[in-house]
Amino acid sequence: MASDQSRKPTPRKDTRATRRGSTSSSSRSASTLKMSSSATRKSSRPQRQKRSSSLELPKRQSVASAARGRGTASKQARPVAQDGSSRKGGGTRPAFLDNKSNRASAPVTRPQSGREARQARARQVKTEGLVNIVGRVLAVVVVVAVIGLIAYLILRNTSVFEITTIETEPSEHVSVEDIQNLAKIEEGTTLLNVDEEAISNSLKKNPWVESVTITREFPNTLKITINERKVSAVVVMSSRSVAWYLGEGNIWIEPAQIEVSDGQSTDDAALEMASSVGAILITGVPSTVNPVAGATATDDVIAAVDEYLDGFSSDFASQIVSFEATSVDSISCVLSSGIEVSLGSPTNISAKETVIEELISEYSGQITYINVRVPSNPSYRKIDSTNVTSGSGALGGTTSTDSSSTSDTSTTSDTTDSSTTSSDTSSTSTTDSSSSDTSDSSSTSDSETSTTDSSTTSDSSTDSTSASGSTE
Repeated sequence: MASDQSRKPTPRKDTRATRRGSTSSSSRSASTLKMSSSATRKSSRPQRQKRSSSLELPKRQSVASAARGRGTASKQARPVAQDGSSRKGGGTRPAFLDNKSNRASAPVTRPQSGREARQARARQVKTEGLVNIVGRVLAVVVVVAVIGLIAYLILRNTSVFEITTIETEPSEHVSVEDIQNLAKIEEGTTLLNVDEEAISNSLKKNPWVESVTITREFPNTLKITINERKVSAVVVMSSRSVAWYLGEGNIWIEPAQIEVSDGQSTDDAALEMASSVGAILITGVPSTVNPVAGATATDDVIAAVDEYLDGFSSDFASQIVSFEATSVDSISCVLSSGIEVSLGSPTNISAKETVIEELISEYSGQITYINVRVPSNPSYRKIDSTNVTSGSGALGGTTSTDSSSTSDTSTTSDTTDSSTTSSDTSSTSTTDSSSSDTSDSSSTSDSETSTTDSSTTSDSSTDSTSASGSTE
């Protein structure tokens, strides 16, 4: 039964109704969709109209305002560079556009009036006239120079200005023959082609010649004038028989033999020799000093003497008649008054001069020796007498006498050359002579520290006395 029931045919439904139902339902669905689509379009239409209304605004504007709007928008859209310029595409504005805009913005000059134009024209004409005048003057100068050059080239080698006469002015140590031999002016030389520099250099080979003056006296005379070198010092060599003349600029000039007369010392003869040429005397130089005529003196002792002469005042330097320069550290000098001064090395020169002048002023006519190696602690020797007269000085002369009995006491203070102290007592009779003052044995040796020198004087039967103090 069950199987039969299951086998019962299923009743057929009406397919048409189903189809109609499905068709109606699908049509209803399509109409529903159509209605919803229509509603959607209706709901979106106002928005579209609203957008279109906002876009219709430029249409109602004028063409000019629209153009201005576009220009403003484009300007706002352009990037601005750091320097303030802008350019399409983000670049900087070209410099020539700025220059162009500046030129365009420059004020336009107004045209000149008739009066201004006439004044400008007058200035222009005046300037052109000056230029023309200057040009003509320059042209004339050039023409004259060319003519002169041609004439010079023609005449310089002709016999018109040939030197036929040479006038010379000799000096004390340069003779006319010396000048003619050194000048060596060839025959046929003219005043226009003579070599003055060659003549001057040739003449200066003589150490006595310091400078040369050459003058042309047309048409045929050449004049040569010698300016002789001045002697600044006479230097006695270590042999003590020869002295060299030392010229200005420390140029060795020439040697000379020291002529010693009877009863005269070598130093006195050399001092007389130096005085005759107005120079100072330098003695005691070491054997290393080897002069060459025309060469420059480069010895240390000569340089030390120069330092003292340059450092002293002109008034004090003029009182110095001689130097003794055994070494740089042992320089001494003798003043025209006969006072010997131990100077030492060339340091504190001004201070040493001050001390010397103070002592000479304080003990006028009594000082015979001063040591200023250490200016802060000087030493000196003076004559302690109630009747002292001026002596002959370093340059010699008449002797003075002292008829009274005097004691010569040397007052000294400590010096720093050595640590030992020496005392010396000597009996002397006083006489002032040039030789005793120049090479006075009363000078204290450089190694003394402090000295005490006492001397007694005795009257002679002739009332003349001679003095020489010595210190060990």
